[in-house]
Amino acid sequence: MTFTELIDLIAWDLRINRGYSFDSVRAILLLIEVRIEQYTYRKCRTFPLFGIWYIVRCFGSMFQWFLCNSNIPGTITIGRGLRLPHPQNIILAGYADIGEFCTIYHNVSIAWNGFKRTVPSSPKIGDQVLIGAGAILVGDITVGSDVLIGAGAVVTRSVSDHARVTSPRPDITHRTPSALAATPGSEQHIRDPYSIWR
Repeated sequence: MTFTELIDLIAWDLRINRGYSFDSVRAILLLIEVRIEQYTYRKCRTFPLFGIWYIVRCFGSMFQWFLCNSNIPGTITIGRGLRLPHPQNIILAGYADIGEFCTIYHNVSIAWNGFKRTVPSSPKIGDQVLIGAGAILVGDITVGSDVLIGAGAVVTRSVSDHARVTSPRPDITHRTPSALAATPGSEQHIRDPYSIWR
């Protein structure tokens, strides 16, 4: 990655995430920090300079944690135009590969196979992929381009281009109220907040 490429990536991040909300400001700050980490990692791979990368990663990790409660290491590959509408609780594997113009909502985990910390065991995500809130992508999978991954979906298999991934529908059953349930606002309810559902 050259310095010109770094500036181009940051310019796209600013263009895609601009807005007047606090989430827009946090997304821009988070992505600028991630881009600086990516640049530092790619420039400081040799032995004497590798210490600089560790220092940048240490402070960057703390910055990400306090700003957004997120962890996006600079070893990740992210294309231009990543959109983060609600940049909080986003955990991305260090060797994941994310394409261009993707959107990642809050509470998303993109994780490698826990037994192999290698590049092949990390997810590879194509261009124009939307990942909904609370989605989890795990392991050696490939997600094609123009894919919609719904909120709460758990993706453990590869997904082809132009697909939609949804989580299973919840099983809704009727529940008969218990005679032991407390009256809302009663003294028993104040002492035990869950007593109204007994």
